[in-house]
Amino acid sequence: MAKTPTLPRIGLILTEDAISMDNPKLMGRQSAGHGFLRACLNHGSLRERITLVTPNAKSREAVRKVVQQCLPASAKDTSLPELPLQKVSAWNTLDVLHMPAPISSQQLVQRGVHRLDGLSLSGVTHTISSASVVQQLSAYVREPTRQSDALICTSQAVRTAIERLWHVEQAVLQRRFGPFQQAPALPGLPVIPLGIHTRDFAFTAMDRLAARTTLGFAADELVVLFVGRLSFHAKANPVALYRAASEAAKRTGQKVRILECGWFANEPTEKAFDEAAQQFGITVQRVDGRTAVQVQRSFAAADVFCSLSDNIQETFGLTPIEAMASGLPCILSDWNGYRETAIHGEHGFLIKTQMPSRTGFESIEQRFADDTLNYDHYIGHVHALTSVDIDSVAQALSTLIEQPALRQRMGQAGRTHARQQFDWEHVIQRYDALWCEQQALQKARSGPRLPRIHSTRLSPADLFGHYPSQQLQPDTPLYRQEWPGICNVKAPIAQAREIRQWSMWSFLSNGWLPSADKIAQALPALHATQAHTIEQWGQSLKLTRPQSLRLAAWLLKIGWVRSQPQAAHSPQRLIHLICTPTDLAQRPDLNNLLTDERWVLQTADPALSGGERLAAQLKHIAQQGGHAVLLAPQAHVQDFWLAERLHDAWAQLALVDQLPHALAVRHDLLAQVCQSLPGQHATAELATWATLFSTTASAQGMATGPWDMAIASLEQTPATTLQEESA
Repeated sequence: MAKTPTLPRIGLILTEDAISMDNPKLMGRQSAGHGFLRACLNHGSLRERITLVTPNAKSREAVRKVVQQCLPASAKDTSLPELPLQKVSAWNTLDVLHMPAPISSQQLVQRGVHRLDGLSLSGVTHTISSASVVQQLSAYVREPTRQSDALICTSQAVRTAIERLWHVEQAVLQRRFGPFQQAPALPGLPVIPLGIHTRDFAFTAMDRLAARTTLGFAADELVVLFVGRLSFHAKANPVALYRAASEAAKRTGQKVRILECGWFANEPTEKAFDEAAQQFGITVQRVDGRTAVQVQRSFAAADVFCSLSDNIQETFGLTPIEAMASGLPCILSDWNGYRETAIHGEHGFLIKTQMPSRTGFESIEQRFADDTLNYDHYIGHVHALTSVDIDSVAQALSTLIEQPALRQRMGQAGRTHARQQFDWEHVIQRYDALWCEQQALQKARSGPRLPRIHSTRLSPADLFGHYPSQQLQPDTPLYRQEWPGICNVKAPIAQAREIRQWSMWSFLSNGWLPSADKIAQALPALHATQAHTIEQWGQSLKLTRPQSLRLAAWLLKIGWVRSQPQAAHSPQRLIHLICTPTDLAQRPDLNNLLTDERWVLQTADPALSGGERLAAQLKHIAQQGGHAVLLAPQAHVQDFWLAERLHDAWAQLALVDQLPHALAVRHDLLAQVCQSLPGQHATAELATWATLFSTTASAQGMATGPWDMAIASLEQTPATTLQEESA
């Protein structure tokens, strides 16, 4: 009869800082550590094999207190064995020593010194962007690690980054000493996600009603929730969420409230958030996210969860799976571990992210290595050039607002997904299986060890370049982003200058981003539909390649440029209204029309007159990629829903002709005409313009025709031509 294998004895190195939730600066690693300990103690077979390893008497007492909180009711009288961390020789009673952090170099050395041949080590990754952690991970190539050791990666994104570190470190060694006779015995890199206790997020309809009532949310408000530390440079910059929520509210007419369940590290950070919220006119309500009651109440009260992480500190993200367990559809940045928790289109939406290539981060790794740039500013500089596609966030949020059934379906799918994949009940079994595997590998271990040296640091583009959906390169195309409103090129310039001087960018070192004056030159140098590569654009501004990439990345971040062309039939193409004289815009019917932000009143250059002015206006609209409606002075708009009707017509027609009152021209026909606008039409009447557009459309094979645009003639207004009025 085969002998039943002995299950491994597990030592858990614990401190209060690693597992306590009573911390004024609560971090994700502490939430994860607390949940992990609770899972270990609730797993009956595993609980019997655990020994607590603590560094001192004070820590031991604090850990005992947390353990008592985490033990299930049926095991409250359980007393777990304990070992002092400094008594290394006593570790020989263990098979695996686990720490809630990467494997410590000190423990690796101590194992060899004390000849603990039967002991395997395991650790887990959290943030891997700090200098100390990167140095520690790189050092495994040179330190006495074993194949039976395991560094648990919370996501595949983390594993890829660590493999890149090891590849560089091994290459350094081989350049110095030649090819390895035997490759280093590196720790295994199993990918095991963090977990949550999903039953903590099972809310009834009454729970949700009570939560919304307590927080003061009206029934007709849609609540978009963010949970976590409120830090623009170290967690998630709020600009994308604030701007997208404001835009979605305008598109749908829905009242949107942002609920931030978190905490600020200081008043300047809070001021920076308030500054951004005020800019975009969005209502933000905040509650303290360091208490479990407030966190659960927030998840219960929300309709949609949104976390747009743009920070290299993020490696997994607990809050998205907590949101899924709460039954909330998620809008998440397509960023490292986030993309491994939620499935796009099933549990919500993953939003494209971008950051520059290595050239854009030129010299930052050296400044970080030389300590001329501290860690806080290092991650801040990287975050400032990491963008989330704001328009896609607005579209995703608008879709969820307009489709309550989709919200419910995605929320239910997310709840099922969280229970099946991320509940600690299942995740802790993967830990236990790993520890059993380590025990077996250790018993079969053999082979020499290799000498150790120190590692180097990498550019964030090398180490974290796989985090975003796309890297910006010198040949990446760039377009100016047009947002709804009065067509005035000075508006985005003024706003970009203002945003550059916000306090949230004050930490950026001189020269990292161009001045506000240079930014004022940068936007007019781009077109909405005609692509310029980042390099071409930068050369026209007399910027170096790194400066060009950084400025492009920052402008993408604040939403004033884009790297993709506008979709051919995008609903975001603006309809430019041209009418003369300009005081017609004060008429009630046109005022009513302009409340729909898809319409833009096309202002004219006062230096031009007559048909010359109209020709200049049409060329400008063509450059912006917009549609145009030329309205005769005697025309009266009878239908507020004209935008929808025009978009329906433009699906088949390039030119909608309703002479003598109006012309409605689709963007592609407008661009065709304006590329070779004949000089003799500079003072043409509306009828002549219609003939010109019709002829061009026919030559290009574009369909045109009359269509009822609900525009009629005002009988009391003399039938005057567009040319005569504008003259």
